[in-house]
Amino acid sequence: MRRLSRPLIICVLLLTACSPAAPSPTPIPLSGARKGAAPAATPSPSASPSPAPTQLLTVPLGHPAVVDSPLYAAPRVKASCDIPAITSGSRPSMNKYMAAVSTCLDRIWAGSFKEARIYFTPPKRKFVQRRVRDPACGMMPAKGADGTYCGATTTYYVLVPKYSLRPWAATWISEVIAHEYGHHVQYWTNMLAYEEAAADVADKRSAADLLSRRLELQAECFAGVAVSAMRRQMPPWQEYRDLYWGTLDGAWIRDHGRLSTQLKWLEKGYRSGRPGACDTWSVPKREVT
Repeated sequence: MRRLSRPLIICVLLLTACSPAAPSPTPIPLSGARKGAAPAATPSPSASPSPAPTQLLTVPLGHPAVVDSPLYAAPRVKASCDIPAITSGSRPSMNKYMAAVSTCLDRIWAGSFKEARIYFTPPKRKFVQRRVRDPACGMMPAKGADGTYCGATTTYYVLVPKYSLRPWAATWISEVIAHEYGHHVQYWTNMLAYEEAAADVADKRSAADLLSRRLELQAECFAGVAVSAMRRQMPPWQEYRDLYWGTLDGAWIRDHGRLSTQLKWLEKGYRSGRPGACDTWSVPKREVT
């Protein structure tokens, strides 16, 4: 979950996600509830699944899904996408920017899944000015969130307040979208299903929080992989780093990790450009604090 501060006051970003998992997941959010006008929704363009069914590998279930995923073997993917600039004060311009980033992510992750020889279809997306109701996950984004992924409908929602309709918001909004898309990647690799099942049987709150941190920090790393793939069209890397200073409430730290840890995993994905760099499930607890 990400929380955006007022314009031109440095963003304090929280990456949160209520963990969803197939087949009946709870929603996964990204921060900052805002008031706004009627929603403006943008669905994903249709895309063919990749690769062909005869070429597919079996995606592991349970713990192997997070430590032995075929996706980890996918090579670095690059993308050249047409990403328009954001015009100050223009919601249509912002919607076009978000749609272009999302479409580029469709290409990037379809390519990665194809290389890994596992099935994939892109998520649906809705860019809204106020919270709206998802038929399975309820009001979206989740309260206090700028973005939320609902695995039950494979849809992510991004809430864009009026004051963020500015070019400076490109870094924030592209990271929010890339993070939420990371949860969709986890959905198709059964990682979300594993986290939810393991959290359900965790005997301590601390154990469930650790699972949540591994999930959220992996989505951060996947976001870094995606931003790296389209970096020629994205803001400078330093602007992404600048999103991660400030303070977090203790509850966010417990289940999402410190801002410094979030940045570490985002940068790990960015520097590597490979999904295999994002195995947050095999590392010691100290690496996901």
